[in-house]
Amino acid sequence: MLVSMKEVEPLHQNPSFYYGWIIVVVVAIGGLVQTAEAYPVLGVLLKPITEEFGWSRSTFAGALTIGTLCGGVVAIFVGPRLDRYGGRWILTVAFIIIGLALILMSRVTTLWQFYVLQAIARMMNMGVVILGLQVIIPKWFIYGRGRALAFSQLGMTLGNIVVPLYIQMTAATAGWRVASMILGIAVVIVAIPVFTIFLRRRPEDMGLFPDGVVYQKHTETLDKTVTSEGGTPLAKSFEVSFSVREVVKMRSFYLLLTASTILMFVAPGMFLHLVSYLTDNGLSPRVSAMVMAVVSGSSAIGSISFGTFADRHNPRLLLASGLALMGIGYLLLIFSHSIVPAFAWAVYMGIVQGGVFTTIQVVWANYYGRESIGGIRGVVWPVQTTAAAIGPLISALTYDMYGGYAFIFALCAFLSVVGSLSVLVAKSPSDYMKIRNTESLISSL
Repeated sequence: MLVSMKEVEPLHQNPSFYYGWIIVVVVAIGGLVQTAEAYPVLGVLLKPITEEFGWSRSTFAGALTIGTLCGGVVAIFVGPRLDRYGGRWILTVAFIIIGLALILMSRVTTLWQFYVLQAIARMMNMGVVILGLQVIIPKWFIYGRGRALAFSQLGMTLGNIVVPLYIQMTAATAGWRVASMILGIAVVIVAIPVFTIFLRRRPEDMGLFPDGVVYQKHTETLDKTVTSEGGTPLAKSFEVSFSVREVVKMRSFYLLLTASTILMFVAPGMFLHLVSYLTDNGLSPRVSAMVMAVVSGSSAIGSISFGTFADRHNPRLLLASGLALMGIGYLLLIFSHSIVPAFAWAVYMGIVQGGVFTTIQVVWANYYGRESIGGIRGVVWPVQTTAAAIGPLISALTYDMYGGYAFIFALCAFLSVVGSLSVLVAKSPSDYMKIRNTESLISSL
C-alpha cells in the first residue's frame, strides 16, 4: 500500500554510529556459539562416540537427521514470530535448551538417550537458532546488506575453526564426555547475556532506519533531501517487500528454493564426514581437524569478498558462479588424500562455500524484502532442513554400504551445477517494482 509522504522529520542520531553494527556483532557471537551443535564439531565427536558404543556411522547420523527434520517443522511456526516479536527471547530460550542438552549428553549410556538429546539440540539449532540468525541482519540493512551479512558470518567461521580443534584436543586428552559438557556450559554462559541485553527486533523499534540513514524534512525532491550517512539516496535504501502469499506464487521462489535445498543437502554431509573421510585415507585426526579449520578459516575470505561484491554487482550471477565452483570442489575432494592436496582443497572450498552461504542470504532478502523475511524463510526452511538431514545420512549409508564416499561426492558435484543453473534463470521480482514500498516503510515508523 502506497502512502503519500508530505514531510519526514529528522532523526536525532549520531551519523557516525549505527546500532545495526552492534546487531552484526550479536549475530556473529550467536553464530560462534551455535557451532557447538554444528556438523564440524559433531564430526569430531562422531568417531569417539561410535567407537565407544559400537554404533555405525549411520546410527549416529540418524539422531541428527531426526532433530534436523523436527527443526524444519518448528521453523514454520518460528519464522512469522521472528518477524513479529524479534529473536531476543526466542533465541535465548533455544540456546539454553541446546546448552542443557549438550551437558546432559556427557552422561548418556544408551542409544535412546543420545537420540533424545541430539534430536532436541538439533531441532533447536536448525529450527530456531540458525533460522533466527539468518533473518536478523536483513531487517537492519538494505543497501549494505551483503557486507553486514559477511561480517556477521565471521563468528560462525571462528567457531568452525576454533571449536572443532579444541574439542578434538579435549576429546583426545579427557574424553568426548568432558568435551560435550564444556560445550554445553559455554553455550549457556556466552549466549544468554549477549542476546538478552543487546538484541533488538528491527531499527524502527529504536527510532532508526535501515543502514543508519538520517532523514531530514522534505523540501524539494526525495533523492536530494533524504540520504544515508554515506550519501546513499533514499531510493537505494528502500526495497520492495512481498508477503508470503505473494512469494509462493512466483517462479523465482521455487528456483531459489531448489538451489537452497541443494546447498543444504551437499554442504552438511561434507562437514559431518570430512574428518572421518580424511582419517580413513591416512591423515591423522589432528591434521584432519586442521583441514576442517582451514575450510572454515578460508570461508571468511569468501564471505567478505562475495558479500562486498554482492552489494555492488548482481548477487544472482555471483551465487550461480559460486555454486558451479562448489561442484568442482567436490570432485577435487575425491583426489585430496594426502596433506598438501587436502590443505589446498580446504583453502579453495572454504573461499567458495563461505561466499555462497553469504550470497544466498543476500539474494533471498533482496528478492523478497525484509518485512516478511522470517515468514518466508520459515516456509522454505522445512524443505531445506529435510535436505540437511538427508545429506549426512545418505553419506553415512554410502560409507556403510561401499566403504567410501566417492559416489556421494560426485553426486554433490552434479547437484551443485543443477543449483547454479536454477539461480541463473531465477529473475528478481523486484526488478519490476523498484519503488513499491519506499513511502509505505517511512509511514510505518
